[in-house]
Formats: sequence, C-alpha cells, structure tokens
Amino acid sequence: MRIRIIALLTVTLSVLFLYLLKPAIIERFSLRIEDTKFLVRSWLGLSPELTDRAVLVAIDERSVNEIGRWPWSRKVIARLVENLSQAKVVALDIVFSERENPESDQRLREAIESAGNVILGFFFRFNASQEPGEYAMSLLQDSEFLRYKLRGNTVGLLDIPFVEISIPELLEVALATGYLNAEPDPDAVYRNYTLAHLYKGSVYLPLALQALRFYKGKDIEMVLSPRGIEKLVFERKRTPVYQGRFHKINFYDIPTVRVIPAVDVIEGRIKKEFFKDRAVFVGATEIGIYDVRPTPMDPVTPGVFLHLFTFSNFIEDHFIYHFVSLDLLAIISLSLLPFLISLYRNFYRRIFLYGLLLVGFPLGSYLLFSLLSLEINFFYPFSAMVLTVMSQEGIRVFTAERSVRELRRAFSSYVSPQILELITRDPHRLTLGGEKRLITVLFSDIRGFTSISESLNPEDLVNLLNEFLDPMTEIILKNGGMLDKYIGDAIMAVFNAPVDIDRHADRACESALEMVRKTKEMNAVFSRDFGVDIRIGVGINTGEAVVGNMGSSLRFDYTAIGDTVNLASRLEGLNKVYKTDIIISQFTKEKLEGRFLTRKLDVVVVKGKREPVPIYELLEDSERNRELSLAFEKALEEYLRGNFEGAMLMFEEVSIRFGDKTSGVFVKRCKEMIENPPKEWKGVYIAREK
Repeated sequence: MRIRIIALLTVTLSVLFLYLLKPAIIERFSLRIEDTKFLVRSWLGLSPELTDRAVLVAIDERSVNEIGRWPWSRKVIARLVENLSQAKVVALDIVFSERENPESDQRLREAIESAGNVILGFFFRFNASQEPGEYAMSLLQDSEFLRYKLRGNTVGLLDIPFVEISIPELLEVALATGYLNAEPDPDAVYRNYTLAHLYKGSVYLPLALQALRFYKGKDIEMVLSPRGIEKLVFERKRTPVYQGRFHKINFYDIPTVRVIPAVDVIEGRIKKEFFKDRAVFVGATEIGIYDVRPTPMDPVTPGVFLHLFTFSNFIEDHFIYHFVSLDLLAIISLSLLPFLISLYRNFYRRIFLYGLLLVGFPLGSYLLFSLLSLEINFFYPFSAMVLTVMSQEGIRVFTAERSVRELRRAFSSYVSPQILELITRDPHRLTLGGEKRLITVLFSDIRGFTSISESLNPEDLVNLLNEFLDPMTEIILKNGGMLDKYIGDAIMAVFNAPVDIDRHADRACESALEMVRKTKEMNAVFSRDFGVDIRIGVGINTGEAVVGNMGSSLRFDYTAIGDTVNLASRLEGLNKVYKTDIIISQFTKEKLEGRFLTRKLDVVVVKGKREPVPIYELLEDSERNRELSLAFEKALEEYLRGNFEGAMLMFEEVSIRFGDKTSGVFVKRCKEMIENPPKEWKGVYIAREK
C-alpha cells in the first residue's frame, strides 16, 4: 500500500507541477487537444451564431480581380467608406502609414470625415527604424484608454516601445484608433485576443474593443495591477479575463460567416441601408495580402476574423469560462478515483470502472464546453488519470509492451518492414547517441515550388503534396531506404542506416530514377487536377556520417549529420544550375556495383567545401542517352583543358542535336570564359546555387 500511495502522490504532484509550469513541449499538445472541442461542438451543431449586428467586408479574391492588385488607390478606399456611411462603426483592419499623393489622401480624409464612423488600425512594434512625429503621436494619444483603476505601482501589461500609425491627415478625422496586434500561443496558433497594451506609459485598446465602445456608446471599465487586468466590466457585466490580459476567443463556424466582397460595396451593389446600425469590419481575406493566422477552426484564418469574433463575443456574451481552480480539482480527482478503483480485487470490475472514467471524463469535458462554454482542461487531468491507472496496474510491464508498439508505429512510416523487424529485435538502437557509418544520402526537391504554391489555394496545395510525397516515399522504402524527414516539399532519405543493407549506393540511384519516372507519370494527373506540372531535382552522395538519435531525452529523431549529408543537399541544388534531374558525386559513382548510365558534368567546389568534387548526371540507360553522354564528355574534356572556343562549338552541336539544356549552360559559360579569360584555369567551377 505504501508504494501505491507514493505512486499516487508522485503522479498527482508531477501533473500539478507540469500544469502550473506549462512547459512548451507539453503545452503545445494540450492546446491542440483543446482545439478539438471547437470542432466537436461544430459537428454537434452547438456552435454559437455570429451576431447579426456585425458585418465583414472583405478585400477578397473577387474584389482584387475586379479592382486590381492591392494596395488600392485611396480614392477607391474613399468610395468604400462613403458607401458604409450609414454603419454605426466602420473598423478598418488597415494601416495607412505612408502618403500616396495629396489628391488621393485628401479624398480619403474627406470620406472618413464625412462618414464620422471610422476607426483606424495601427500596429505596435518591438523594433522600428523611425518613429512618428510629435503631431502624429498627439493624435494617437487621443485614443488613449483612461477609464481604469490602478492597484499597485506597476501594470502587468506588455509594454511595446514602437508604433506604426496612419498619416496625421487621416488620424485627425478618424473616430478613434485601435491596435491590430495579435499574440499566438507557443504552438503559433491564435486562440486569444489581447485586451490592452502599454505604450509610453499609456493604455491602448485593440480594434474590436474600440469598435465595441463606440458601437454601444458605453465605456469599458478596467482594474489594472501588477498581475495585469484584474477586472474588466462592460455594461455592468464582469467579463472573463485569461492570464491577466487575454480574451479567450469563442470561435464561430467560419463557413457560416457572411462575407461581403468589398467590390460589391464599392460598386454600390449592396444598398447602404443594409449597413445601418451595424458594426462593419473591413479587412483582407485574399491570400497573399493578409497575414495567415492559424486558429483552432482553420490553419489559414484571416486576421480580421479575430477582431470580428471578439466583437461578437462581447456583444452577445459568448464568453468562454475557464477557472484554474476547476482544472486543479479535476487533476486531483482524476488521480484519486483510479487509485480507489485499483483497490478492487476483481480484475473485470476494475476494467469496467476504468472504462467509465476513460469515457466519462472526455464526454463530460466536451459537453460542458459545447453546452455551457465552460472549459476544463482536458490533457492534464486525463494524463493524471491514465498515469495513475498505469502505475497502479504495473507500470513497468505495461511500459515494456507499449514501447514495442510505439517503436513500430514511429518507424513504420519511414523505414521498410524488413528494417523495422531488425530494429525491433534490438530496441537499444533507439537510445540517444550516434555512430559513424558509411551511408548514401538522397535529397529531392520540387523545382519552382514557390510559384506552384502561389498558384494554388491551401487545400489544393496540401492535396498536391500528399499525392506527390506518398509514391515518392513508397519508392524509397521499397528500395530499403530510410525516410529521414520531409522538409516542406523536399525529401531526405538515408540508405544503409539504421541497419546494414547491401548495394546502398545502387539502391539510392535506383530510387532516384524511379522517382523521376514516377513524377513524369503523375504529371498528367497533376495537370488535370491542379493545373501544374512537377519536376524534381535529386542529389545523391555516399560517405561516412554520424547517424543516430539526435535531440533530448524528451524528444529525439533518428537522423544523419555531417559533410556527406551537406554535400548531397548541395548536389540537389546544383540541378538548377546544370538543368538536370539527378546529380551524384564521384564518391557515389565509385560505390556503384550495377550498370548505371552517367555522364561527367563538371568538377565543382560547392558551398561550404574547399576541395573540388567531380559530379555526374545519372541518366536513364537508352541509346539516345549513351550517345549524348559520349558526345557531351568529349566536349567537357576540351572545356576542362581550357580550350573554350573548341568546347563551345562542340557543346553547341550537342545542344542542337539532342536538345540538351545542360550543353546550353556550358555554351554560355564558354562565351563568358572567352570574353573574360581566367588568369589561372584549373578546370574547377565554384558552384553558387541559384
């Protein structure tokens, strides 16, 4: 019994300590679990509805297509403001920090002054090269928040030293200003709305609260202390404050939010009366214009939604209630209950009661949030419950069994089943540490991926990547390689680790050739479904590297590091220079046992290296490519000797005869050498990746 009580106290105190400390690596996971409550609530149809007293006017794709690229002329913005003149408040998620021209600036000033309902946005900055003038600062101070009481000598708000505001001509006639800054959680997801900031000793409010004040014609009351905002009252109702300065945004279902294109307002397609007595938020939703704000509801939420949702939360009292005391009580209770259940001798009764807890707490937590907007932290109490069950039922045996399952799950996605079987026989390979091994490293990357990503919406881009990476990974695993990591659209694979395999250089080259062939096959589908064609570049190098588990005892990855890895990455980048698909190093070529067609490309010094390295292009073995390789290498011999005139003629012939883009690269290089002869020619090219 003593050991059981010690285990209970250890688990309870440990989880309480972690909850209060909130280490980032755990908090990220905890926050993502909390996010699922919004999704479950939406699935159940219990999400609150956005207030009909607020409207979003969006600078969206259609508006940009019809009016032109953003930023628009201020004459256009003036028309937008004029057509919103009957709104009670117009909150602009826009900063006019620079002058356009006197005529346009005056036109917008007159529109704002005539409307009399415009709240301008501004940004706080931690760094800035210049500050606004004294007059502009005096205008900003007109929006300083004064209705607060101070307890203590300091205020626990974030004090930001610099500011970016609109030009004075507009500030003079604006109703007020509100800052646009938002602060993400440790996992870079935006869940909270900052309620106040300090700037030069004064308190300033965000856009949503400024819009709220002027919309209702009533002020907000605050009590400030060294802990931040101790109390916030609006319309005689105390509203919850999270961590001393945040409002927990109660997100609405984004697809249900009515979005009015700005062009419809500008062109008068929406009657002015529609906006009467409403608060209008104006901001960009077109991708490429706005800063993407990952939220629990959508990884690409426009920032203006944060202001709109917060305004609606306050107007409709859609608050999320969170109490630290309830979280602590849940942690203690869900540690104690499994301990009491473990005292039963009957195994099946224990399993039944454990099951009730395992189902009952998540169900209760999600229902409380969905029905009452009461947030009880899920991860820490649930962890306390699970850890208590494990400790009381024999944590050592359970951990030993789980480690094998976790090992298979973790490695099954990036090593072949044969290698996985070898690893599971010796789990000690996965302890922290490394060893020096002879390996072959393969890097691949999609050419022009930035342009492709700009031409697709986020959903299509993700689908394209998934459809591309799946067969590429399958090819690597089939040939005995280990998928080290995905780096965006790039792939890093290692052959001959973590266990020995035969012909690892051959396997890497076979994989590269298959990947290029497969990409060409898939382009028909990509062109049809996404309107793009994909071309990849592959770099392969063989040599010694340190491989093993790198990281900390809490989190580590099995990977490879060293010059061998770096050179493979550089070779992949050189495909852009030589207009090729696959480049291998001399070190890989020397290790090849099978028959592969290669042609010598050059002798280069890559970035980060001093010694020149001969490099080769790996080609499909065909009659045409054999002839191409022979003709190209003869021209290359003349080039390396310094006979640039003769080499240029030979490269031109190869380029014309075979349509070889690589020969065209050397024709251009020979011309440069002829026009600017090198003082000393060593036949070595200093590679600078483009």
